[in-house]
Amino acid sequence: MSFFGFSSKKEVEEKERQAREAARRQALSDLEERDKRTKQDVLQGQQTDLSNLAKGSQVKIVVPYFDVFDPRFENFAVPVAVHGMLVYAVDDIAKFNSINKTQNINDGMFQQKLKGQVTKYIKGVVTNAPMDNQISVLQMERKILEISELVQHYVTPKVESLFGVNVRSIDITEIVVDKTSRGYRELKAVTTDLEKDTLQTRSSLNLDTMKRQQEMSIGGQEEMQRMQLEHQRESMRIQREELQRASRLQTETNFLGAHQANLNAGVQTAQAQSQGRMFAPQMQQIPPMPGMGGMPPMPGSVPQVSYMVGVNGQQVGPCNWNQLQQLVQQGQLTHQTYVWTQGMPQWQLAGEVMELAPLFQGTAPQMPPMPGM
Repeated sequence: MSFFGFSSKKEVEEKERQAREAARRQALSDLEERDKRTKQDVLQGQQTDLSNLAKGSQVKIVVPYFDVFDPRFENFAVPVAVHGMLVYAVDDIAKFNSINKTQNINDGMFQQKLKGQVTKYIKGVVTNAPMDNQISVLQMERKILEISELVQHYVTPKVESLFGVNVRSIDITEIVVDKTSRGYRELKAVTTDLEKDTLQTRSSLNLDTMKRQQEMSIGGQEEMQRMQLEHQRESMRIQREELQRASRLQTETNFLGAHQANLNAGVQTAQAQSQGRMFAPQMQQIPPMPGMGGMPPMPGSVPQVSYMVGVNGQQVGPCNWNQLQQLVQQGQLTHQTYVWTQGMPQWQLAGEVMELAPLFQGTAPQMPPMPGM
């Protein structure tokens, strides 16, 4: 109880306790409000980052100097730096969040992580490009398009799979070779000497090739002429053989035709003689007239022969024995007349055929030509 407007000790302590409780409650309320605002700021920052990613972002890639070795001279390390640009976007937000767990990441953090991985991939591609694709280190600056295609082909699927983004493009904008380095100078000196030796060897090979081509050209012309001459000779030989075969075939054909006709005539003559013996007495053979040459009749039958005779360049026959006698009497068949019959390899002089020797008994051989005529 208070006296004369003064509060008791107990009342004072109660007021102080109530004030402290009100201050504590206010502090808790302020803290909760501050935490709420912090959470909202984080969520708003994440939403902004994802929106930017969906629109597309560019990342500049800078790969510091690293050593690259020429496939021909692996003892010379040449420092090379690479500059490039990566353009990417997020088309599937759910896939992106699932892979990257965005509750603790922002745009800057993501790009920093992306740069590190892309830099490693580009460095690996460029390091292996000289060996895998036979690109000289000294020519890498000129081969920037080829190397850029290699990087894009290798890096694009790996980045898309690892980060859940779509790579719009990845280009190598510059390849810098440190031409002041010791490795570059040594490699340049070695390749220069090698190029000189290669040019000298190539020039020598070209001269040798031209000389061989000239020799082959001359030799080829001579060989062609020799082959053409051989071909002409062979053609003439074949033509002669064909003419000889055709002549023999024609002679045999004529002989066979004439022989068949002679056989038919002989059959008819035999039939007529047989019929004549039936109605008339047999007549005695008349000997040849004196001075007409020939041979006396031989006892028994007349020899059965059939010869082709060459008379004035023409083939006559085949002729039987009586016809041959008539030719002898007419002077068209002499020792120097060519005759042929089946079984003879070629035409022979009648005086050399033993079977025809009786035709010329009692006849004088042909007189040889007079000297000077």
